[in-house]
Amino acid sequence: MNPNTNAQDKRQFTARALPVHLYSGDDALSHLPDELSRFGAHRAVIVCGRSVHTKTSLIRHMKQILGPRCVGVFGELAEGAPSECIERAAAYAQELACDALIAVGAGSVLKGTRVVAMVMGEGRPLPEMATRYGLDGKPVSTRLLQPKIPIFNVLTAPTTAQNRGGSALRMSGSLHQLEFFDPKTRPKAIFWDPVALATAPTSLISSAGLEVFFFALMGLGSAPQSNVLVAPSRAQAWKLASTAMMHLDDLNSRLDLCAAAFLQNRDEDDGGQPLKTHLAARAAYALSVAVFNCCEGLTQSHGYAAFSGASVRKLGQLCNAAMSEIGTQLGVTPVQHDNEYLDLIALAIDDAFVRLGWPVKLPASSVTAAGVDELVGFAIRNYNANSDGALTPHADLLKEVLLESLAPS
Repeated sequence: MNPNTNAQDKRQFTARALPVHLYSGDDALSHLPDELSRFGAHRAVIVCGRSVHTKTSLIRHMKQILGPRCVGVFGELAEGAPSECIERAAAYAQELACDALIAVGAGSVLKGTRVVAMVMGEGRPLPEMATRYGLDGKPVSTRLLQPKIPIFNVLTAPTTAQNRGGSALRMSGSLHQLEFFDPKTRPKAIFWDPVALATAPTSLISSAGLEVFFFALMGLGSAPQSNVLVAPSRAQAWKLASTAMMHLDDLNSRLDLCAAAFLQNRDEDDGGQPLKTHLAARAAYALSVAVFNCCEGLTQSHGYAAFSGASVRKLGQLCNAAMSEIGTQLGVTPVQHDNEYLDLIALAIDDAFVRLGWPVKLPASSVTAAGVDELVGFAIRNYNANSDGALTPHADLLKEVLLESLAPS
């Protein structure tokens, strides 16, 4: 084998640099009026959740900064961005002749606001705009060609939703979530302001930050094989996330988690695939999305904590090189037998989540109520994790991951 082959592969990639203004630190929000002016926007609507709207002074603070440029606040976007919230928000914004959307929150709000812009621009029912799945199970993204009003994202917690064009939401009466993609809904500007980040309770930062931590941890597995732009982003994201998660009351740590999440967005733009780093990561991610959408009281972060170690045990043999790299980064000493080594890596991963205060077992009643087979089917239909069908042949292993992750009755 040519010793330079791997090095050459790392220099063969396609990247994209899409324009976005990022403001971080004290008084970051003071730049919001200028950003609206940059796009000729004079009638902005703020979209946020009920807690931010009614239990903090953040929206009041932002309205003072914006003055007459803020024509309304939709403060009822619920967790998971359910379809009925999206439809109400779009109708509200259109009634006010809104020409810009300001999303204030974390994952659900930022993703939901993108779909609000899609509804406003396309004027079509949500199912018609969503990704479609053929009889063969392969997804096809619907092309959404109409112009979209500009979006500005104000983070109250770290999230990889901050700089993307894809979204997912819950559809009433359907087990399967709706998925959307429109690059025109990527934000024009992003704001990491300590005033906004201070509004989130530590429990919310822990949950949001755990997603960033999960992707940073899993990204370590393929970092050495990544291209020359992606590899340093993954290393820095892990450094930031693993340190910041230990000091969540510190506003600088919250800013660092926002930065780690932004690096994970840049990872994707630079030719990486952070949601598909290896099969163990895909399985844990897809199952986490499934339990969040289908199991009462469980978040994606509960899934990340429970499924990460179990996915290494059950699917790690299909991606041994990536597992070895994660083991090395976690300080796990290699042993002769692969299965024993995978178990040691899984234990180290479980220990890492426990140290962060997250249980690595799920309540059996919540999972069985949703149905194990149904959850596996939901995971297989996850576009981000399985658009290429790589998980599909391993449905039985995903079921084993789920069953291993249940707490004893």
